[in-house]
Amino acid sequence: MALEADQNSSPRNSSQEIGKPNFTPATSTIESNLADLYSPTIAGGDAWDGHCFPAVPWPGNVYLIIEKASGRPIVRDSNGRVVLGDTEETSRMPAKSQWLCVEGNNHIGFQNPETGCYISHDGDYMHAAAPHFQDWEYVIARPHPKGGYQLLGQYDLEKLKLYVVDKDGMGLVRRMHGITLFEFKKL
Repeated sequence: MALEADQNSSPRNSSQEIGKPNFTPATSTIESNLADLYSPTIAGGDAWDGHCFPAVPWPGNVYLIIEKASGRPIVRDSNGRVVLGDTEETSRMPAKSQWLCVEGNNHIGFQNPETGCYISHDGDYMHAAAPHFQDWEYVIARPHPKGGYQLLGQYDLEKLKLYVVDKDGMGLVRRMHGITLFEFKKL
């Protein structure tokens, strides 16, 4: 009957029923601990400014999209194809490797700010030559349990395909299955 003793010894207000537990609102100490728990920080305790790596793709931000296994960024070549660039391009960040995350109809996509063209496809080969942002330019960035993201694009009205590195090790293609993962570095 310890419960009854606790209930009988605790103060009650007139609206509290007998036999009901007495709950008190959270204290400021608990609230400040929750604020600390949910305040974004990075290693070393520094406040997060959105520039951590890897980042979460979000509309309005510019990213390098990096193939996780090789560390090579996705770039737009001189023919408009989407290929993997050199690892040096990750540190130099040329315009051809920068991608603005855009949103339309609750889908995201990626536009090269230099050309104004969006990542899309020509059959199974990826390119950045689309001057518009429509269904075929929509991208789904699906988090992967091993870290990074799988990138998926519309194949037809009912199917999605993965963006994967082609057998040549350079180009990006769409396939039903693949192991290519990407990371986003916010600029």
